[in-house]
Amino acid sequence: MILAHITLPLILYGIFPQFHLLALLVGANISSLDILPTLLRKRSPKDSTAETHAATILHTLFFFIVLFVPFYFGFNLVIALSFMIGGFTHVLIDALDEKGRMLLYPVNKKFYGPRIFTYDFWTYVTDKRIFAVETTLFVAACVVLLVR
Repeated sequence: MILAHITLPLILYGIFPQFHLLALLVGANISSLDILPTLLRKRSPKDSTAETHAATILHTLFFFIVLFVPFYFGFNLVIALSFMIGGFTHVLIDALDEKGRMLLYPVNKKFYGPRIFTYDFWTYVTDKRIFAVETTLFVAACVVLLVR
């Protein structure tokens, strides 16, 4: 859900203006770096849930908890919390797909999530439910930011 990783931080910022918008957006999108191998190959494996994207430490809540400390000391509490919350939104949104995410990593490497949406990176854009969610979040972000 590519657009959701931008619109959800915008919605949060519109509701809670004390957050740092850039830190929210960076936190919500840094996990996407692990899609690079898939993009370089220009195709997903036959079993899309075997793809390495979203199976790395970048897609764990633990990653953002650990980075909170250097962000806090390197910047400030608002930026550190905004980055961590942005990252949490990414991981939790992604946990809604059929693969789930390693929410309890490093204690457990099992993938958790309700498995509502399709996972395959190249075909998810044709899923009507994802389109509806993405559209709703985009409209909500526009409304929240206009009202603000």
